[in-house]
Amino acid sequence: MEELRQSTSCANDNHIVKSVARTCETLVFFDEMRRPLTVVEISKKLGYPQSSTSALLKSLVKLGFLAHDAKRKSYFPTEQVPLLGSWMNPDLFGEGTIQKLLKAISVRTKNTVILATKNGDEAQYVQVIRPKKSPIHHISLGTRRPLGNSGVGRVLMSRFNEDEICRMLRKINAYRAPDTPAVDIKAFLASMEETRAKGYYRSTDQVVKGAGLISMPFPNHLDSRLFAVGVAAPTETILRAEAEIVKIMREEILTHLGKRMPRPEQKCAVQMSF
Repeated sequence: MEELRQSTSCANDNHIVKSVARTCETLVFFDEMRRPLTVVEISKKLGYPQSSTSALLKSLVKLGFLAHDAKRKSYFPTEQVPLLGSWMNPDLFGEGTIQKLLKAISVRTKNTVILATKNGDEAQYVQVIRPKKSPIHHISLGTRRPLGNSGVGRVLMSRFNEDEICRMLRKINAYRAPDTPAVDIKAFLASMEETRAKGYYRSTDQVVKGAGLISMPFPNHLDSRLFAVGVAAPTETILRAEAEIVKIMREEILTHLGKRMPRPEQKCAVQMSF
């Protein structure tokens, strides 16, 4: 849950309205827990004052986004929540093509599967399919990873040309936090060729010690935005089953989308504002 708060919390950002941040974090927490929650649970886990949490939940009930069970003193999202964004990418949510694809990869690999997109200077997880007995617990819906220092970030960046990558990395280095090391642009570009040639990227112990991710660019199926699909597992699993995981990912993409992975020279038409 600490990972969830780090991925969405805006309390230290003066440009974010606190009430908006708390509303979003609360809805993401419901998605993570997937059961009715009480004021005390939400307040304790997210670190909000109990009185403010109660007021927030009551407001969401009045707006129609939450239902209140007075007998059990709990809250639960209404159907209005998933309907909000379902019109944008029908295949991405519910039981559409993309959801079935991600589930198929998860079932065959027996590991957590994520779908990430480029959001500013970060990669953001927009879908997370987690098996019941998954050993990976640090990944949540909405989790963000740096483009220059993560596996999914590297795969998303591989869809841009060299000039675009340099511009993005220079911006990332210029605005990085004081305790964040700068991205070595020359080394990044050199390793990018290998990523494009292989069609995927394997990262281990890069963000969380003992965990790894095999990620590859997602075919141009949804819209102009860039997406990457990844399989997360313990480091030992990633190292032992790398070839088999890559094979399963490619097979399921071909089965569900009827598309092979893009050739290294292909590049998405994207809007740099994403």
